[in-house]
Amino acid sequence: AQEIINQFIPPRSWMEEDTLWVQEASAAPATRLEVVQLQDRLAALLAERHAKATGICPVRQQLYSECFDELIRQVTAEDPDRGLLLLRVRDERRTTLNAYQTLFESRMGYGFRLALKGEQEIIQNTQKLEKVKAYKKELEQQVEEWKTKISDKAKQQEERFVEDERKYAEELNTLKKENNAKKLQLESCCVVQKR
Repeated sequence: AQEIINQFIPPRSWMEEDTLWVQEASAAPATRLEVVQLQDRLAALLAERHAKATGICPVRQQLYSECFDELIRQVTAEDPDRGLLLLRVRDERRTTLNAYQTLFESRMGYGFRLALKGEQEIIQNTQKLEKVKAYKKELEQQVEEWKTKISDKAKQQEERFVEDERKYAEELNTLKKENNAKKLQLESCCVVQKR
């Protein structure tokens, strides 16, 4: 059992006053009181380190991992085969969690890229909209200029028409007067010749 425990909780070693000290995890079975103390210690550490209750929290992940390792140590001390099975479960859980974390980070990156692309498209569309508005304003100015020109031309045509009509009426009156004068002159000549 001690060999299995040393595989997943490696012994710590340090030098102190020319003496090499090695500390191994205990292979003694845990009592009910130790399990309750472990649970209380976990709750206290979660609160002390301000671990998030949901989502990916490295602090919570580390504390639960250490707690799970301690539970595996306790089970391994009683039954090494169960301890090995729990080690496999722990490793599978870590692999799955790492896969989910990688997937989450990939999706976050994708989301940020989409958001950035969306912002760029908004900027581009805003610029296009400003250009279209400027072009529209330019066209509206051209329309107003053409309306003014058309109105001016219509006034000129109306004035020319009135002027031409006035000239025509004057010319007609002049011609009528000349016609009457010649008619009178002709009549007076005819009357003189008859006599």
